[in-house]
Amino acid sequence: MPKTIGRYEILEEVGRGSMGVVYKARDPRIGRTVALKTIAFSFPLGPGEEEEFLQRFYHEAQVAGRLNHPNIVTIYDVGERGADGDAYIAMEFVTGTNLHELLAGGGRLPLAQVAEVIEKLAQALDYAHDNGVVHRDIKPANILLTENGQPKILDFGIARLAAGGLTRPGKFFGTPNYMSPEQVTGAQVDGRTDQFSLGVILYQLLTGEKPFAGDSVTAISYQVVNVDPPPPSKLNPALRPPFDRIVRKVLSKSVTDRYARCADLAADLLTAIGEWRESAEKSTPPTLVSREDAQAAESGPAEGGKRGITFLAPRFGQILAGRGTPLGIGWIAFLVCLMLLASAPFLLYRSPAGRPAGSQPLGLLTAPSATRAGSGTTLSGIGIAPGQATVDPAQAARLRVAMAHRFTSGKIEVRVDGATLLEDRLRGKGTKIRFVRTLLVAPGSHRVEVRVTSGKTFDEIEGIQGEFRPKEQKVLSVSLSPISRRLRMRFEEPEPAGARR
Repeated sequence: MPKTIGRYEILEEVGRGSMGVVYKARDPRIGRTVALKTIAFSFPLGPGEEEEFLQRFYHEAQVAGRLNHPNIVTIYDVGERGADGDAYIAMEFVTGTNLHELLAGGGRLPLAQVAEVIEKLAQALDYAHDNGVVHRDIKPANILLTENGQPKILDFGIARLAAGGLTRPGKFFGTPNYMSPEQVTGAQVDGRTDQFSLGVILYQLLTGEKPFAGDSVTAISYQVVNVDPPPPSKLNPALRPPFDRIVRKVLSKSVTDRYARCADLAADLLTAIGEWRESAEKSTPPTLVSREDAQAAESGPAEGGKRGITFLAPRFGQILAGRGTPLGIGWIAFLVCLMLLASAPFLLYRSPAGRPAGSQPLGLLTAPSATRAGSGTTLSGIGIAPGQATVDPAQAARLRVAMAHRFTSGKIEVRVDGATLLEDRLRGKGTKIRFVRTLLVAPGSHRVEVRVTSGKTFDEIEGIQGEFRPKEQKVLSVSLSPISRRLRMRFEEPEPAGARR
């Protein structure tokens, strides 16, 4: 590691990439800490090209250096390294997380933070485009998230500088996964090229996958030019159709079909997330009976095991009387007794002696029962997935939701096909607490959504599709990261019976 580059005192190496090395350095003239990036070039300069390159290098650096925006890393100075001949750029030193490293490590951002990041990046790109500067290499590696979560764009003009403004046949500059079709084909580029790259990042933030991937540059380039990626909702079931429409527009192969400005993309995204949040707040209480019968049940007595009888028996008697059937009280009593006999297995299941220890009554519940939060115990029998008129509880699948958290206060909500089966509080003392609940789910294919909130620091919803077989127990493992503020979910093998608490 050199001790100095130009007038800058080198403190340490902080990064290394395809175009050079990044050092943390000190400017002795004003005592400022800077990031010093050396620019290495992968091709030799021919006779007479060196002077032309340096002129273009300084020009591009001056143009990029005039950009003054809170979401763009500021360029302070450019120069040559002396005898080695390498150029360098001194820029603002920013501490934070590289978006590429976050995504590569499996990190995800919640939708609210995705919208915030895309909005800030869109503002920065529009500002640069209005000042005649196109980045040409927008990708996660060129985006830093500061310690307070603000995104900053690195390396404005660097892709152009690396090329020295000299076009080489068969060569293009940029990162294939994030390049626009016009970059791949060598057509004219403008601000909508950066917008396409921003759309690729948006797709990756929404789904965790790159829209264009392959084993070679050729395979990736072919997809960029010719293949539309799968809609984001196919990879992330929690998303809604508006997100698919936005991604389809921003990743259009034709430049004219994209947004006029990046700000228009951000505005559409904010609207879609607002609608998504609004729909996520709405839920229909799950029920084992029809809406008409559920309303009748709510209007009548609803105590314990009497609930099913108090709305069914009077209703049946009213039907007989309404038809004018000349039945005496004895016949009505006889029919009521028949109904009681037919309901015996059901009532036995509901009785304390007839159901497993620790379980709650299922019966004709139309809303989850109150449970203790954060206790680490397993409470069973909350409800049945919606869309089922009648379900035999003995045939229902068991969905075991397991999560560890460190929240002192919070809330968890579990929905199946949009209907809330569980709402529970999360309480603790800052140490890790295991939260486990078991829900009854009707057999079939269902989309399970989990929402976890904790004050203003954590609010995220994640969805997963699952196939539930009769009497099957599926364990849904929910993990959360307070750093990336993201939920992750996966189905696991059920715990051995002896391991349950």
